Amino acid sequence: MTGQTLLFTILAAIVAIGLSLLFYFYNSKKKRSKHWIIFSVLRFLSLFSLFLLLINPKLETLELSTEKPNLVVAVDNSSSIAYFNEEENVRSFLQQIKDHQELQEKFKVDYYSFGSEIKKVDTLSFTENKTEITPLFDNLTEIYAEQVTPTILITDGNQTYGEDYLFTAKQYPQDLYAVAVGDTTFYSDLKIERVNVNKYAYLNNKFPVEVFLNYTGDKAITKEVKIELGNTKVFSKKLSFSKEKNSEILQLHLPANRVGLLSYTITAETIENEKNTNNNTKKFLVEVIDEKTNVLILSSFLHPDLGAFKKAIESNQQREASIKLISDFKESLLDYQLVLLYQPTSAFKSVFDQIRKEKLNSLIVTGTKTDYQFLNKSQDFFRKEIFTQLEEFQPSYHSGYSSFQQPDIQFSSFPPLKDNFGDVAFKTAPQVLLYQNINGVKTNLPIIATTEENQQKTGFLFGANTWKWRAKSYVQQKSYETYDDFFGKIIQYLSSNQRRERLTVDAQAFYNYGDKISILAGYFDKNYTFDDRAKLQISLQEKETEKTYQYPFILQSYSYGVNLNQLQPGTYTYKVTVEEENIQKTGSFTIVDFEVEKQFLNTNLDKLQKISEENVSFLSQGTALLTQLVESKNYQSVQKSAVKKSSLIDWKILLAIIIVCLSAEWFLRKYKGLI
Repeated sequence: MTGQTLLFTILAAIVAIGLSLLFYFYNSKKKRSKHWIIFSVLRFLSLFSLFLLLINPKLETLELSTEKPNLVVAVDNSSSIAYFNEEENVRSFLQQIKDHQELQEKFKVDYYSFGSEIKKVDTLSFTENKTEITPLFDNLTEIYAEQVTPTILITDGNQTYGEDYLFTAKQYPQDLYAVAVGDTTFYSDLKIERVNVNKYAYLNNKFPVEVFLNYTGDKAITKEVKIELGNTKVFSKKLSFSKEKNSEILQLHLPANRVGLLSYTITAETIENEKNTNNNTKKFLVEVIDEKTNVLILSSFLHPDLGAFKKAIESNQQREASIKLISDFKESLLDYQLVLLYQPTSAFKSVFDQIRKEKLNSLIVTGTKTDYQFLNKSQDFFRKEIFTQLEEFQPSYHSGYSSFQQPDIQFSSFPPLKDNFGDVAFKTAPQVLLYQNINGVKTNLPIIATTEENQQKTGFLFGANTWKWRAKSYVQQKSYETYDDFFGKIIQYLSSNQRRERLTVDAQAFYNYGDKISILAGYFDKNYTFDDRAKLQISLQEKETEKTYQYPFILQSYSYGVNLNQLQPGTYTYKVTVEEENIQKTGSFTIVDFEVEKQFLNTNLDKLQKISEENVSFLSQGTALLTQLVESKNYQSVQKSAVKKSSLIDWKILLAIIIVCLSAEWFLRKYKGLI
């Protein structure tokens, strides 16, 4: 309580005493009650309590609490634990932790599981098909940054996805106790570590294949590595390994002799008494196609955008882009499926004439050097006001775009584009994917839009310097893939002459077993507007067993999706139908039998020792580890004190005192006949 509040409280008491005495004692003696002392006390308590409520002093109380240290138990929930037949032992150790009374009294224990994702443990399935450990340490560091939190890590130490966890674990600020799961015995092993191959190949061409093989063992061996297409051997070679020469990179080219999805099997001959033979075989698929999309990029000057366009287009092997200067261009446009016109000027007149005559697909890209007076006359899609002033604007994603499925790839964080100032008026409303955002205000002016009329498709990109978008995407994603896929969808849509369909299905030709398997679909009404009222269903049939499955699609914003992670390896045909509509799409895909979690022969004991500074135990030594934690003096409960401030106005008892005193005074005065 402050000095000022104390002074006010004393004054309140004096005033309350004065008023009470004035009312009862200093009245004329004839009217004074012989019980004036009792009445004065009651009146004093009422007035003083009321004055205290008005002053509302703050009262401070000291509260003591005991805070136990945290103990984090992080458990590997991937399928490799089940592969080592250790799932029951892990569950038993967890139950031992939960039943250890001294441990529970000393620590506040939190349980987490990790694999393909990190979550609080409720049940363990040991079915997750990926092991990513690095995010575990990042998340725990953030959650327990200011607290003492020893951590028990229960894992086989084998990571199958993401960044190597060694560095992150070494930077982890808490004491780390690793519990090794699995077999630590050394076995000789020959395995196929990785296969690099393009997803697509072209008919009558050869496609490259790169195979990485590793050998663990002391003896020198020579084994055959072969590649088969179905039952036909297409390649074989004898390779030699030893303790010193324990790896080999096999580089070869295979012919693409027929169109379709081809399934190849790479097999490394097993060695004597080899324990893990799952990693001696690996499958890969290649889709052979007999057509290629040719894109022509025309410009009157060189610009970094041109190179970015070419790189993004050719990121898909089915496409090829050629950059030509308009001053040197003498070819026919009929050799190309799409023409990209970069900042056209009057020199493009013959090109626009041919596009109009032949109804060719095109993508018009504008910028600061665009001749808008010429462009307004040369095409019938839009008109732009002509000003010499320039402006910059950033993209704003439009989720209602329906020509093809395109998620938001953080467009709003992309650098601004530059173009001439002025409104754009379209003759027919286009489909807009990105709008202009000027100084944080979203406008109705498009950056990227498309139109489709009489099977002729035209795209518009208003603004130069999109090469900066590709660079920004690389900074965000550590890869050009996300941006190239986005731009590739624009190219794919514009270069296709297929009639637009009301039902579209986005499914890959093949998936690796254990990866996320999902199929997206889009459904549009007769005006080609996305329809979110439809009920879509997919019917599947496995080719070999002829077993059938049916799943409904779930509405996901502006698309429909279905998760098929539960499917086993095999080739499936599918049919997507729309309820109460005579519309369907069919296709097929293959799930490749490859489980990365089964590729490890034993526990990665060496790495576990490095990250835990030799604090490595085995499941059989769990009791000793728990005893060590209980007896350690490094982890002690901390008594904390906190000053709690409370306002007197929150005291309900004070209100009760006022009511009781006033009521008692009134009843006594009534009883004595003073009222």
